[in-house]
Amino acid sequence: MNKSERKYYIILGLTVLVLILAEQFTREPNDWRTTFSHNDKEPYGGYVLNELMPDIFGESQVTNSYQTIYELEYDLDDQTNLLVIAEGIPMSSADTDVLLTALNNGAHVLLVGNLIYGQLADTLGINGRSNQADFILKGNQDTSTVQLTNPALSNKHYYFKKDVMATYYQYADSVKPTVLATDAEDNPLALSVPFGRGELIMCSTPKAFTNNYLLFQDNHEYVSGLLSYLPKQKTIWTEYYQMGRNEAGTPLRVILTSPPLKLAYTVIIFALIIFIFFEAKRRQRIIPLVVPLANTTLEFVGTIANLYHKNGSHKDIALKKIQYFLDHIRNRYYLNFKEFNEHFFEKLAAKSGKDMVDVKKLFDLITNIKSKSEVSEHELLDLNEKIEAFYG
Repeated sequence: MNKSERKYYIILGLTVLVLILAEQFTREPNDWRTTFSHNDKEPYGGYVLNELMPDIFGESQVTNSYQTIYELEYDLDDQTNLLVIAEGIPMSSADTDVLLTALNNGAHVLLVGNLIYGQLADTLGINGRSNQADFILKGNQDTSTVQLTNPALSNKHYYFKKDVMATYYQYADSVKPTVLATDAEDNPLALSVPFGRGELIMCSTPKAFTNNYLLFQDNHEYVSGLLSYLPKQKTIWTEYYQMGRNEAGTPLRVILTSPPLKLAYTVIIFALIIFIFFEAKRRQRIIPLVVPLANTTLEFVGTIANLYHKNGSHKDIALKKIQYFLDHIRNRYYLNFKEFNEHFFEKLAAKSGKDMVDVKKLFDLITNIKSKSEVSEHELLDLNEKIEAFYG
């Protein structure tokens, strides 16, 4: 193991150690959301209630569901209890029809919600009324009491915060339910309504069924007393009306909601990042520096020019420069010529934009040099100057 690899493993080990210590010694704050969920250990979850179920229903099976009452139609019969706990229970016409049919056939149902509204409330003639205004008018006490009406169950007063008793029931004189629980003002908080061969129990204190209140003094007796009205038989506890389908919104939901799995996932991500950083840096091949090919054309031209100059071949240089210049005129201005005359000079001056006098002087010099057997250095320089001026 080289020095670079040792450094990588030390950093990885320290990262894992820090994450483990942080997980062990950091206490997550309470989640005060109301879920009533059977596996939620937060204050307003239903974990404690789920643990009490075997003591209440004995060996009878309690099944947790995330389906509507309409979807549970074929599971409800005279050997089945139905439990619903939610802040509000909106009973659609489909839910109401299935529920009333099940009750008529002998099912037992406990609906626990601050508000139970929709077609069911209209059919039964039972409605919820807010209790908040009464509490405000009658004092600023933070708590109040509830009690069960059946002395065989209990004659105690159970203490709850006022928000637990936010609503109570009102019903017409023609409706004759049995009152199972009342608040300190004798307002009904729980009712029993016989229907066909079954029984419907309605309760307006859902928060009393949460962990926070079940663990306070003897409040579990209040909840146990209400649940005791259900027979000891198979019970379906549907959480749809509070939790919905409870389906995973992301494939990582299972991992992120479990602290051990979340810790392992975080460690893996950090390890991959550190590995990529060090390994990519250590093993990346050096990119060679590519030197572009040099342009030797000018050097070649300079060499040839020096060769002619040293040999004193001024005319040879002049003739090659003249030839290159004539090729330039032919290719750039598309002029074909056999002799240099006035017509040629006019066309070249017009296309090149040069003065006709200068053009004629240049070609006179070219004609003069071509006719000589020797060319002096001064004549060669004069020719070069005039050609370069024409290019410019």
